[in-house]
Amino acid sequence: MFKNLLAGLGVGAAKVDLKINRAKVALGEVIEGEVKISGGNIDQQVEKINITLVLDSRYKHDDKYVNIRREIGTLKVADSMLIKAGSPEKTIPVRLQLPYDIPVSRGKTRYYFVTNLDIKKAVDPKDIDDVVVLPNAYMQMVFDALSMLGFRDKPSSGDYNGRFQQFEYKPTKFMARELDELELYFVAEESQLYIVMEIDKKTRGFFGKIADDMDLDERRFSYTLPYSDMHGVEQVAATLKEIIEDEYRKINC
Repeated sequence: MFKNLLAGLGVGAAKVDLKINRAKVALGEVIEGEVKISGGNIDQQVEKINITLVLDSRYKHDDKYVNIRREIGTLKVADSMLIKAGSPEKTIPVRLQLPYDIPVSRGKTRYYFVTNLDIKKAVDPKDIDDVVVLPNAYMQMVFDALSMLGFRDKPSSGDYNGRFQQFEYKPTKFMARELDELELYFVAEESQLYIVMEIDKKTRGFFGKIADDMDLDERRFSYTLPYSDMHGVEQVAATLKEIIEDEYRKINC
């Protein structure tokens, strides 16, 4: 009876451990691993075993930081099973594919897997494992192209607000005299990138302040880059340069 009470509180209960083949994985890629389960001091009936990918981030809103926690998806590893006291370690292979359209690990945005044994009337044994979500090769081309053009990350770049992940840049070479900043966010798909970008024109004097207050110095636009049209960082940099210059000329202030 005492052992049952302790196991219900998590002392001497069954244990679970997720082992993944790599701790860094790009959007759309597959992670393979194993869930290892070992018995505790008593027999325990497990209702199910799940692995959940969780995103944590925080962003600044009205001078306050807002915390974000979002469950990206859950994989059912196994249904009901009896874990006998002191039983040998049981291993279940797992295979998880990351979505294409989730934020990447950047700024204050991080990820971890929660592996959970669902046991009725007991504290569920859990295992937490950090994982780094990288841009896919084409998104990384855009980041490298912006760096090649001289855009540098601002401190809040990469924060996720629950709707989209915004990347903020300060120009240091290209358009450094014309722009205050550049902001963008991505939607990565299996065959293309959808990009929303906003550029802020530098303004001066009284009329410049009016334009700034009325957001007349800003321009937001979107475009799609098929992966088949992306042939390297230099080519992507040239494409972005042309797009930004063209959109800058459309700002009427």
